[in-house]
Amino acid sequence: MKRPLCAVGGLFAAAVFFLLLVIQMQEGSELPDRAVVTITGTICGKEEKISSYTGEKQIVLYLKKEDGRKIMLYLDDAGYKLPMGCILKVSGKVRNFPESRNPGEFDSRSYYRILKIEYSLTDVKILGIGGRENVPEELLYRVKQSFEEILDRTMNSEDSGVMKAILLGDKNWLSDDIKDAFKKNGIIHIIAVSGVHISIIGMSLYRLLRKVGVKIPAAAAISVIVMLMYGVMCGMSASAFRAIVMFAVHLGADIIGRTYDMLSAMSLSGIMLLVSCPLYLKHSGFLMSFGAVIAIGYVLPVMPDTIRTGKLKFMAASLSIMLVTLPVNMCFYYTYPVYSIVLNLFVLPLMSVLILLGIAAIIFGYVFLPAGIVSGIGCHLILKWFLLCCNTGSSIPGNTWYAGHPEIWQVLIYLILLGAFVIIKLKTHKPVPSTDSAKRRLDEIRERKFDIIRHVFLFAGLCVLCLRIRPELRITALDVGQGDGIVIETKTANYLIDGGSTSKKQVAKYQLIPFLSYQGIGRLDAVIMTHEDEDHVSGILELFDEVEKYKGAIKIDNLILPKVGDSSKGEKYRTLEEKARELGINVSYIGREDKIRNRDVEIECLGPVKNMITDEPNAYSTVLYIKKGSFKGLFTGDVDGVGQDNLRAYVGAHRDEFADITLLKVAHHGSRYTTDEAFLDIVHPKVAFISCAQNSQYHHPHKELLERLDNIGAKTYITAQNGAITALVNDKNVKIKTYLD
Repeated sequence: MKRPLCAVGGLFAAAVFFLLLVIQMQEGSELPDRAVVTITGTICGKEEKISSYTGEKQIVLYLKKEDGRKIMLYLDDAGYKLPMGCILKVSGKVRNFPESRNPGEFDSRSYYRILKIEYSLTDVKILGIGGRENVPEELLYRVKQSFEEILDRTMNSEDSGVMKAILLGDKNWLSDDIKDAFKKNGIIHIIAVSGVHISIIGMSLYRLLRKVGVKIPAAAAISVIVMLMYGVMCGMSASAFRAIVMFAVHLGADIIGRTYDMLSAMSLSGIMLLVSCPLYLKHSGFLMSFGAVIAIGYVLPVMPDTIRTGKLKFMAASLSIMLVTLPVNMCFYYTYPVYSIVLNLFVLPLMSVLILLGIAAIIFGYVFLPAGIVSGIGCHLILKWFLLCCNTGSSIPGNTWYAGHPEIWQVLIYLILLGAFVIIKLKTHKPVPSTDSAKRRLDEIRERKFDIIRHVFLFAGLCVLCLRIRPELRITALDVGQGDGIVIETKTANYLIDGGSTSKKQVAKYQLIPFLSYQGIGRLDAVIMTHEDEDHVSGILELFDEVEKYKGAIKIDNLILPKVGDSSKGEKYRTLEEKARELGINVSYIGREDKIRNRDVEIECLGPVKNMITDEPNAYSTVLYIKKGSFKGLFTGDVDGVGQDNLRAYVGAHRDEFADITLLKVAHHGSRYTTDEAFLDIVHPKVAFISCAQNSQYHHPHKELLERLDNIGAKTYITAQNGAITALVNDKNVKIKTYLD
């Protein structure tokens, strides 16, 4: 069998994958948040970062307990010498990593579980220090800190932050703007310590040692040890570990006089990583790193000749990597940067130069600072070029494809058909043509036929992977904490009703946009603001900022505002009006008995009364009535006071239409003063959604409100308990799904 290690690695990875599907891995900490605990462990890692709360420099320690799990400690000022390897006894307050509460939202708890970090401790008190310093690890840490100080001295803070990430794996100093620019344009991989670094640094060292007369075994051993130390210093990510193992195998092949096989070396590193932590199969960095090598080893050699050796050969490797890593992008990021293949052509050739200039800046910075600064200027020019490429890509319409999240079966079918695309070529291609011209012609015809078949397989796989079946009607109340954010999807349109929070920062960045991307929604037909309170509009303003900065942002066709008198409009209302018009978003106004045109569902406005005058934004909340077949949904914003009285009177006057509604979005996060008995006696909902924060400072939902809903037999779902709540509606029935259950 050719490449038996590849077969073993593939089977092992498949077995781990299916085991992870059926076995529930142990979650993170079972300790409650803010519980005070005392623990003892060994310092196995440390770093400095800027606190997101205070803006001050903070020390972060990683403490390994006897069971092998790690705890993250935040220290504002240690006041002690805390070297690697020493044993600490500490007390502090538990802070569990937040879990994802909405589809598409980043799951910090799962991410840190892959890294074997159980929870973090704040308000840390050091009770005791013992043990012995781990001299090699502490030395590597100090060397890294010294390198970072030199980078700070040889270039500006922005460039230094990028170079620390690229050269030393320290992303704590990388600005959010640069990180977002790299990510949105598909070049975020350049800040990962990977094969490029190992090949440049490791092979350069190996060749230098050979040139000065060091024998192959000694040169190889020294080079591998140095690369291992470099990997440890940089945090030993999955991509770094893979590259170092492959580098070691490569040099090992030189020592014993064997041919190096890239795919077998990759398989060995993959098996080693999965044995140490099976959960790496859920880590995007692991999948991207190994996917890129698989693409180069398997897919690139079977690409059509017109791409591989013809006019498009400069794009062949990027296209191959795209085919393999596309499912990873769709499963973890839900979008794909359309122009990334082209942008990488302008970025990747300069990466070797950038790394060498960065190394030169560090070396010269120790010896002769002005020379280090000159190297830093070189880094600055290349980084400016990268950002120019990103800004150009971001300014082109259609930069981002909102692919959405595929189902597991779609990914499996795609990978099977992509495998068939590769295998058919390997089995039917004859590297040595027949000397008989007639037989050679028959072979060429046969190969062309199989080429057509395998390309059909590839096209079919892409179609399956990209297939998204639109719902007849899907209503999702997102968990945005203390606020509202409701997404309505139909066969032909998408709407966002409100989008804001007072308990979660950057709710658009972390909840709204990830969910819309997860669903494959790149365009909102309308954003409907019920009223202008912060907990309903903060995310809408963020979406507008995104549209202003980035051509690939989610498009918004219309902003629909409640039709109220001018004196009722507050500052945020007017800000939204002005901002929307500046961005070319159509602004319209809605009041009682107005309708939103949609051929799939009926959407009617029940409130506010047109041109309503009030000092209370809640009172003029937009109330929407959505109807499809037997389904009737009522969405009430924060309506209360006069607005609630008007609504109650209106539905009471049309009792036959509004009796026994299917779904009620409860007003004002479940306040005791809204959704009163008289109103509930009329609409009598079967299901009620309440959007509020966990441990709400307003104590939402109020007990009295829940009792009123219970008395009429309504099934109540609360985002604080259930996470995102989804109603899937067709003409016959309604199915309720909650994200956390």
